[in-house]
Amino acid sequence: MKAVGARTQLVYMSSWGTASVVDVLTMNGEQVGQITSGLVEPQGLFVDAKGSLWVANFSNVLVYPRGGLSPSTTLSDPVGYPGDVTVCPDGTAYVADFYNYSNSSAASIQVYAHGSATPTGNLDYANDFRNPFLTCDAGGNVFVALLTGESVGDGLVVEFPHGKQKGAKSLGIVLQSPGGIKPDNAGNLLVTDLIGHTITEYAENGSPTGRSIATGAATEGIAVSRNGRIVLGATAADTTQQGPVGISWSFPGGKQLRVYTCCSRIGPPLQVNEGVAFYPGQKGI
Repeated sequence: MKAVGARTQLVYMSSWGTASVVDVLTMNGEQVGQITSGLVEPQGLFVDAKGSLWVANFSNVLVYPRGGLSPSTTLSDPVGYPGDVTVCPDGTAYVADFYNYSNSSAASIQVYAHGSATPTGNLDYANDFRNPFLTCDAGGNVFVALLTGESVGDGLVVEFPHGKQKGAKSLGIVLQSPGGIKPDNAGNLLVTDLIGHTITEYAENGSPTGRSIATGAATEGIAVSRNGRIVLGATAADTTQQGPVGISWSFPGGKQLRVYTCCSRIGPPLQVNEGVAFYPGQKGI
C-alpha cells in the first residue's frame, strides 16, 4: 500500500469476478493499494469515522484499519450470507444477510453491539426474501432495501427506527429491483433501482423529493462523499470484460464526473463490482 496523507480522500471498490479483492484508489483514480487478505466474494463496503474499512464477506464481516491490508477484526455471521454492512453513530453494526443458511427463501439483519464480534440480536420484516443493501443515518435509524419476492416491482425500503425491531415499517417506496441505499447530507435517502437505472432521493417518510440521477447502467452499491456533493456508484460489469466498475456523479446535478475503470495495476483486475465506499465516510455517520 502506498503511503497516503491523512487528508487524502480515497475510493474503495470491491470485486469477486476472477479474484476477491478491494481496490484502493485516490479520488483521481490512481490506484494506491489492493486488499486481498481474508476476502472471499467481498460485496458491501462501509468506512467508519476512524477510517476503518468494513467489508461484507462471504461468511463474515472483516474490518481493516485505515491504510491496512490485513483485517484487524472479524465479525462472525452464523446465520446467513452477508451482502452489506453499516455502522451507526453509537458503534452498533448491522449486517444484511442476503439470505439465511437455514432457509434460502428468507433473509434477515444481524445486529452487533459495539465491540461484539458475534451477533447480539437480529431484525426481520414480513416476507423478507432478499436483503441486498442497508444503511444507517445520523440519528441511528436503519434503512434496508429489500425484496419481498422474485418479480419485478417486489422491491421496497423498510425503516427500523433507532435500529430496533419495534416500529419497523415500509416507507411505501416501490422499486423494480433495489440496489444501494445511503443517506445524503440533507437527511434524505438516496436509493438505486437496478432495472430503472436511477438513483432517486426520497424524504425519510418515503416521499420523493424530485431529485434523481439517470445512471445509464445497473448500479449496485453507492457511496456519498463527506461534503455530500459526489455520489459514487458500483456499476454492473460483464465478467468477460474489464470495466467500467465505478462511476461518480455530482449531486444533486447528476453530471457524470469520472469513470473508474478496472484494469488494476496492482494484482488482479476488478470485474464484478458490487460495493463502493469513500474515505472520509459520510458526515455524521
